[in-house]
Amino acid sequence: MPAEPSIRVGSFEVVPLLDGWAPLPLEQELPGQRVDWAQERTSFPWAFDGDSAWRWHVRAFLVRNADTQLLVDTGIGHLGRPPYDVAGAIDASLADAGTSAERIDHVVLTHLHADHAGGACLPGGTPRFPNAIYHVHDADWRFFASATDDDDFDGRAAMAVLEQTPRLTITSDDRAIVAGVRVLHAPGHTPGHRCVVVEDGDDPVLLTGDLVHQPIQVAHPEWASWHDEDEMLGIASRRILLFRARQRGWRLAVSHFAEPFGRVADDGWTSKRR
Repeated sequence: MPAEPSIRVGSFEVVPLLDGWAPLPLEQELPGQRVDWAQERTSFPWAFDGDSAWRWHVRAFLVRNADTQLLVDTGIGHLGRPPYDVAGAIDASLADAGTSAERIDHVVLTHLHADHAGGACLPGGTPRFPNAIYHVHDADWRFFASATDDDDFDGRAAMAVLEQTPRLTITSDDRAIVAGVRVLHAPGHTPGHRCVVVEDGDDPVLLTGDLVHQPIQVAHPEWASWHDEDEMLGIASRRILLFRARQRGWRLAVSHFAEPFGRVADDGWTSKRR
C-alpha cells in the first residue's frame, strides 16, 4: 500500500498508516436522511466507489517525536471479512515509516471494533506491540466483554489477550497519555469511544476515531450514523467536538476517509490541511 503524506504538529509527526479500503453500500448509511449522494460525489469524488458505495478506508495513525512513538488504533489485523474485506498491514506500514512494532511506546485504542483494534495482537494471540502500554476506556472494555458470539465485528480477539498483560491501562477520565497527546471521551459510536488531540504549538489535530463516517456529517453533525451504538449520544459527541474543532482551528485526522486530513470549514468538510 503506498505511503500517505504525514503532517506536523509542532514537534510531533502524525503519520497515517493504511491497511486498505473496501466498498460499503450507501443504503441506510445515514438513516432517516434524504441525502443528495450525487452532489456528495461531485463535492467529494474521492469518497465514493460508483453510484452505490463509499470507500471505507481502514487506518491507524503513528504519532511520534524525539521522545515517544504512539499508535492511535492498530488497523484490522487478521480480523477482516466480507464486506469488511481488508487485510491488516500495520507491520509493513510501520516499516515504511522507519519504525517497528517493538519501538511503539503507547497504543491508544479509540474503541474496540475490529477495524481499530484487530491489529493489537498477532494471529497467534500475543500482543503485536510487546513494549507498549495499551490504553482503553473502561466503558468500552465492559461493553465488549459482554458481547455475544452473534455480535459482529468486534475486538474480543484482541481483548482476550490484552487482559492478560500488565501493560493494559483501563481508565475513564480524559487525560494526557504523554505531554502533548490527550484522549477525550466521545461516546455514541461505542460507549467508551475516544478521540485523541495532538497539541504542540498553534495547529493541533483531532484524531476522530469513528466520530464521523461521511464527509456530509461535518456539515450535518446532527445526522446519525447507523454504525453508532447510541445514535443520540453520537450526535451529541459529534456536535461538541466538531464545534470545538471549528472554533479552535483544529485539523482533523479521520480514520475512514480516503483523504484523511482536513478541517471543519463554515460549510462543512474541507481537505485543506493548512
